Amino acid sequence: MWFTTAWLLGACCGLTLGLDIYDGPKPDLSDTPFGYAAASTGGTTNVSAVYVVSTLADLKEAAELPYTKTIYVNGTIHGNELDDGSMADCQTYIDTTGSDNSASRQFNFTLYILAFNETYTALVDAAAEAGETFEGRNATEYSELLSHQNGWRPTVVATQKSQVGVRLTNNTSLVGLDTSAALDGINLYLSSIDNVWVRNLKLVSPADCFPAPETFPSSWNAEYDAVGLVTSTNVWVDGCELQDQLSGEYVVPDELDGWQVDRFDGLFDCEDGTDNVTFSHNIVRNHHKSLLIGGGTKEADRDLGKMHFTIFGNHFDSSASRNPLMRFGTFDIASNLYSYANDAEPLFEAAVERRADGPADAVFQYHLGVYNQSTVHVRANAFVATGAYATDASRLFTVSEATLPERPAHVCVDSASTSTLNGEAVDMDMVAQATVDYFVEEGRAVEGAVLVTCDGVADEGYELPVVLASGEDVEQYVLANAGQV
Repeated sequence: MWFTTAWLLGACCGLTLGLDIYDGPKPDLSDTPFGYAAASTGGTTNVSAVYVVSTLADLKEAAELPYTKTIYVNGTIHGNELDDGSMADCQTYIDTTGSDNSASRQFNFTLYILAFNETYTALVDAAAEAGETFEGRNATEYSELLSHQNGWRPTVVATQKSQVGVRLTNNTSLVGLDTSAALDGINLYLSSIDNVWVRNLKLVSPADCFPAPETFPSSWNAEYDAVGLVTSTNVWVDGCELQDQLSGEYVVPDELDGWQVDRFDGLFDCEDGTDNVTFSHNIVRNHHKSLLIGGGTKEADRDLGKMHFTIFGNHFDSSASRNPLMRFGTFDIASNLYSYANDAEPLFEAAVERRADGPADAVFQYHLGVYNQSTVHVRANAFVATGAYATDASRLFTVSEATLPERPAHVCVDSASTSTLNGEAVDMDMVAQATVDYFVEEGRAVEGAVLVTCDGVADEGYELPVVLASGEDVEQYVLANAGQV
C-alpha cells in the first residue's frame, strides 16, 4: 500500500494526526533549486513526514504542521469544498456568515452594486419620500437595505476568505503527484515564513464572490491570488500552471448594471520584503494582471535591499500584463517565452504594420513593468505575437512611478544573448530606451528616473540550469520544460 493512515504523534511537536503517509511513486522532478532561491531545501524525504492529501480539510491540516514536511497533492482539491464534502457557492458564504439572525446575511451582491448607482438610489429615495413602492418593494425599507450593503460586504468577504485560504508554514514542499494535481479556487498564502517549494501543481485562483468596484466600468479590487507571498524568503515555485479556471480558458467578466465584474486578482503576488524567490518553468495562462512583485510605494522601506527574484523558463501564454510588474527589487528575467495576441495600438513606432485578422477586443497591455527603483536584468527572452499589431515592440516594457532620478530604476539588457520577436532579433536596449523616452515625453515619467544601462548592475552570482543564447532556443526549451509532468 502506498497510502498508510497514520494516527501518530508528530515528531517534536506532540500533534495527533489523521493524515495519509505516502511512500509511493513520485513525479520525476529535479531536486536542485537555482537562482535566488538556490539555498532553499523545501520539505523532507523522511517518510514519517511525507503525506498525501486529496481533500481541502487534509490539505489545511498538513499545511499547518509546524515541522519539516512534504505534502503531495493527489487529484483536484477544490477551495469551495466544505467539511461535509458539499461545494459552497457565493450564497453559501452569505448564509453562513455570523449567527442565524445576523443582519449581514441580507447582503446581496447585485444590491451592493446598485447602491453605487446614484441615479438609481435617488429614484429609490424619491419614492420613499413620497411613501410609494419601488419595483414592488417598500421604498423606505429598500433604501435602508441598500444603505447597509457596503457595510455588510467585509463580513461576507471574511467568510469566503476563511474557506478558500490555505496558509503554508516553514520548511514545506507542496508537490503535485502528476498532471491531474490541482488546487482549484485556493489561495495559497505564505506570510513571514521561510523555505518553501511549490511544484508540479495546477494553481487556479479563487473567483472573488464579492469584489469591490474601483473605476467604472471594468476596474475592480478582487481579494485573492493563486499564490501570495508576504515577508517570506527562500521560495521556489516550479513547474506549475497558474490560471483562472481548470480548463485554462479566459474567464469573461460578468455584466452587472453596466459594470464588467472582474472577480480575479493576481496569480503570483509578492510584497513586504519577500526575498530570494525563483519562479521557474511555470505556465501563466489567460490572466490580465499576473505577477505583481512589490506591493506599492508605501512599502519601499520594507522592500529595498530585499526582493531578489529569478524569473526563468516560464511560458506567459496570453497573459495580458504584469509579466512581471517589478518594484524596488532585483529581477533576473531570463529565457521566458511570451505568446500573446497584440491588438493594442502601438505606443510608438508608428510605422508598424496593422493586420486586420485580430479580434476586435484586445486584452494584452504590456509584458515587463519597470516600476519604482527596480533593477531588471533582461536576457534571451522570446516573444511570439499574433493579432493586429504582431510586429509592435512598444509594449514589451512599460514604465510607471518613475519620479526619482536620484534613485533610478535600471534596465540592464544582457549583451551576450538575443531576444526575439516572432523569430527576429529585437534590440531590447533600444526598445527599453524608446519606452522610457515615450513616458518622459508624455509627462508620465521623470528624465533620469529609469536608466537603460548595465553600469553599476551587479552580476547575480549564480548559474542557471541552462544558458540559452537565442530566442529560438528559448522557445524550444520552454515548450519542452514548462508546466506539469
